[in-house]
Order: sequence, then C-alpha cells, then structure tokens
Amino acid sequence: MGFRETVACAGGVVRLGVDAGIALMSMAIAVPGAFAIGEATAMASAARGLSPAPATPPPESKTHDLGTIVTPR
Repeated sequence: MGFRETVACAGGVVRLGVDAGIALMSMAIAVPGAFAIGEATAMASAARGLSPAPATPPPESKTHDLGTIVTPR
C-alpha cells in the first residue's frame, strides 16, 4: 500500500467520523427541540381552554387497540 492510498483511506475514515458527529449533533438538537415544540403547543392549547383528545376510545366503541374497526361475526 502506497503513501497516497494510506492518506486516502485515512481521509475517508476522518470523513465518516465527521459525518457521524454531525448526525449525533443534529439528533441532540432535534429531539429536545421537538419536545419543546410539543410542550409549547400543549401549553398553548391548555391556556385557550381546549381539552386534549381522550387517550383511549370509550368502552362502548367497536375500535380495536390498534385503531382498526372490529366487526362482530
């Protein structure tokens, strides 16, 4: 392996490391940002007096846990 090949391989490894670091930094920014936006939206709707949607369907509903309609046979 010549000197140029060694330098090219090292450059490729460095580029992959930089790309991985950028991906981790973007996730470190995106996840808290999405959480903050969700919390701000929830607080704004609570301040306007809007009630949140129910988490589960009413018991008399014919909706399955996954949200699909279940028809009796």
